[in-house]
This record gives sequence, C-alpha cells and structure tokens, in this order.
Amino acid sequence: MAKKAKKADAQANVLPTQEILKKLFDLGYFGAKSWVDVQSLKGLQLIKAIKAFQAFHGLPTTGVVGPKTANNINKRRCGLPDFNITAANSAPCKWPMGSITYFHQMTLPGLTDAQVKEAYDIAFSQWAKVCDIAPVRVDGPTRANIYAKSGVGKANNLDDRGGTLAWSELPCGVAENVQLDQMFDEAEAWSFNMAVAVICHELGHALGLPHLGNGNLMAPYYDPNVTAPQKGDVKEIVKLYGKRTQPYAITQDASLQVGGTIVINGRPYVLVPKT
Repeated sequence: MAKKAKKADAQANVLPTQEILKKLFDLGYFGAKSWVDVQSLKGLQLIKAIKAFQAFHGLPTTGVVGPKTANNINKRRCGLPDFNITAANSAPCKWPMGSITYFHQMTLPGLTDAQVKEAYDIAFSQWAKVCDIAPVRVDGPTRANIYAKSGVGKANNLDDRGGTLAWSELPCGVAENVQLDQMFDEAEAWSFNMAVAVICHELGHALGLPHLGNGNLMAPYYDPNVTAPQKGDVKEIVKLYGKRTQPYAITQDASLQVGGTIVINGRPYVLVPKT
C-alpha cells in the first residue's frame, strides 16, 4: 500500500502551478528571489523547491505535489517561513538579557480571558523550565518585550480559518528595550491545549528559534500531540540561553496567579497557585 501511495503521489501535481509557486515562495523555498522572479519558474527549478519542501517535512521527495504533499502545504501552521532567509546575515537572534517581559491582549474564540492568560503563562514557563530565562508578565504593553495580540484577515498577516494560526517576530540583533509583536488568529476555534501549543511555538520564535523538523514543537505545522518543547527544541534553546541549573518558579507581577490542570501528551499536570 505504501508503494502504491508513493507512486500515485508522483504522477501529477494536484494543485495549480501558480498556487504551488506562491505557497513555496511564502514559505521561503526560493531564498531571496522576488515574487516577480518566481512566478514564472517551472521545470527543474520548481521540482527542486518541491523536493526541498518534501524533505523538510519528512515526505517522499517526488518533486511533485501529489495528495500527501498538498495536504501538508494546506495544514494549519505558523505564519513564518520554514526558513528565515535573512537570519544568516544578521546579528544573533536572541535577547541580550535573561529577564524578558511580556504582555498579551488577545481574544481567542472558545476560551475565556482567564484561560488565555493561563495558557500564555504556562507556555512561557515551559521554555523557562529548560533554559536560563526569566519571563515576567507586566501590566501593559509599554513595558513589554513581547506584545501578543489577536486579529483577523490580511491586515494582520492572517487568513480565514485554517492556514495561518499565528506568527511572531524574532529577536535578531535586539536591545533590551525592543518590543516584538505576535499575532494570533481570531478566526480559529481554539481549545486550551491548542492555545498552549501554538503560544509556546510562537514564544520559541520570540526567543530566537527558527522552524525545526517534524516531531519538534518548532515544526511549522500545528500538531495537537506536541504542546511543549521536545528534545530538539530544548537542544536549540539551550544553545541560545544556557541550560537551567535551578528549579524554575514562574517570575511574575504580584497579581499573577496560575492554577488549574493541563493535559500534555495525554498526561494531566496540576498547576498550584503560589501562596
């Protein structure tokens, strides 16, 4: 069955060539080329880009967008490209300090304001538990290094339900007083676990991580079974900020209280408010 599926996937593109070109262009598979240069590409140049996409996402490298590849291209995902074409020539993508402030002002359909707050705090704490940073939630955007908002549509670099779930700026060459933006899509139907997973992914970008391969939290496509940093994610974040050597207690404004239960990879974790 696997051989037949692979053969069928290799027969013909199931998406229009212009749609394939635009998708791969947006995801960074044509490097620094402009859309004017890319939109007329065909033959070996197109096949090379398709194969690169397939290799990065663990698909058979047929060079043809068959059903499996088309399904992956259209999955729910982060709005950032698979590859950051500017990072190689820029300053290191990391904060120069360990204490990183954040403020979120988001409406995520399906969740209460309290659940959004809890999801964001849990997501940031999952990074702080594995590397030497200290997240600090502040009471307004003025003091925030990371400012998370929500919205809809092209004006916010989002689309309708499905497709782009969220995006975040990266801290390439930033100073301590710089503020990065994040945007989360209000067109989606959010669950608590989905919010934790997607927020944690976007915080990985806000801390300086690029997209990583399948099985990692920082893989471009949303996987409901991956809600926390995995081995590959931890390896890369430790390179930036060092390994945590002391137990982590969430750093917070006096008003922050985190409680409740979250299920991660099928296992319940109870969060007890600080007293």
